[in-house]
Amino acid sequence: MTIAQHLLERHTDVSRYSVMIDENEGVATFLLFDLSGAVSGYQQYRPAAEKVRKNDQNDGRYFTYKSTGRHAVFGLETWNWSDPLYLVEGIFDCVRLHNLGCAAIATLSNDPKQLAEWLWTINRPIYAICDSGEGGAKLANFSHRYVTCSDGDLGSMTNDQVAKILAAF
Repeated sequence: MTIAQHLLERHTDVSRYSVMIDENEGVATFLLFDLSGAVSGYQQYRPAAEKVRKNDQNDGRYFTYKSTGRHAVFGLETWNWSDPLYLVEGIFDCVRLHNLGCAAIATLSNDPKQLAEWLWTINRPIYAICDSGEGGAKLANFSHRYVTCSDGDLGSMTNDQVAKILAAF
């Protein structure tokens, strides 16, 4: 299976995002943007790699690079600055919400402390969809309301399961 086919299976329409696919290396690279819309990093995704290698550029399933001193998120271009904004941890969690018409950003961690000042100044509802555990509890602290996914990862859920999570808001 190609990387492009794999991304489609993960509900990701690559034409919608700034993503580069290298089939030879087996990697998709998603561009990350800062709060002013400038490229400020990237996240590589290698579906064939083991998840145990945390943030390893050559062997890890995920590798995230952020420019020094700059904030970087995925998905900010989906927000029109008037809708509620959903916070999630990862790109594929974010994509699932985009597919349902929700504005969402992936903070690329469960502790978006670098975004705290900005998040509290936007004067719009902020909803977090958190993974279970200590990390999810940290993400919840940056929202007005939150839901914890106890049945797995948002990016791996069915559309009905995602809709059920959203109904909690």
